[in-house]
Amino acid sequence: MAFVETDQLSKSFGSFSALANCSLQIEQGTIFGLLGPNGAGKSTLIRLLMGFMKPSGGHAKIAGFDCHQQSLKVRQNTSYLPGDARLDRQYRGKQILKLFTNLRSDGSLSQALEIAEFLELDISRKVGSMSTGMRQKLAVTIALANDAPLIILDEPTSNLDPTVRQQILGLLRQKRDEGKTILLSSHILDEVESISDTVGFLKHGKLVTTADLASLRNNHRLTGTLDQSLTEIPEQLKERIHLVCQAGSTITLEVRGDILEGLTWLQSSGIRDISLEPARLRSLYEEIHPERKELES
Repeated sequence: MAFVETDQLSKSFGSFSALANCSLQIEQGTIFGLLGPNGAGKSTLIRLLMGFMKPSGGHAKIAGFDCHQQSLKVRQNTSYLPGDARLDRQYRGKQILKLFTNLRSDGSLSQALEIAEFLELDISRKVGSMSTGMRQKLAVTIALANDAPLIILDEPTSNLDPTVRQQILGLLRQKRDEGKTILLSSHILDEVESISDTVGFLKHGKLVTTADLASLRNNHRLTGTLDQSLTEIPEQLKERIHLVCQAGSTITLEVRGDILEGLTWLQSSGIRDISLEPARLRSLYEEIHPERKELES
């Protein structure tokens, strides 16, 4: 049974559909990466899961509890970091950690202090005197300093340098190894690709597809030169080889699974100057969002 499950989950504001018929499953002990540009519906989906909004249709469950009708139980099982977390600027970092860990029955101040030390966060300073990056590290520390079985993080590494990002990803991997389930929303494809077990793509409020990262890593992107139009791909190879595009003499193919079976045909097709690289999440993202070659940061 999935730990997080939505069935035809929808949310409309008047005539505007922010999320439409979203059905997904997130297995326990996995990391699910949620991708999509601003306005795709990521925050709406997360707020519906947290019970902050009433769905217009469908339903969602976390740990078997209905996200709208049993929202208190859902929040007891969830640690949530919003994308616009705001902390009282008059408190010192350590006071904030004490406050938030005391609010939860599973909160741990000792764990919070360990995470803060690991992230080299000066918790003796007032929040108001912290940089944007320091406040983000403090917010992440709060979200991870408990034993909630589900962790939902909305853009957790925004405003952080690459070193700290990698430290936080390491902490998330550790949480997964402890059996925690993680829903991670991020604009940073390389980040999502490096840590997720499964990803979901939202576009205009619709869940376009989900992809298993282990399967994606078995696929390859082949680029080469071909002076004429590509002849038809043999029937027995159509499930493995897909023409992505052909612009002038440059051709790009996607090869799924074992490439050895298609090598003889590729050699006889006249393609030369071949380069082969593992398929990346960026390629799949750009197929879904061809208008967005550059991601928002």
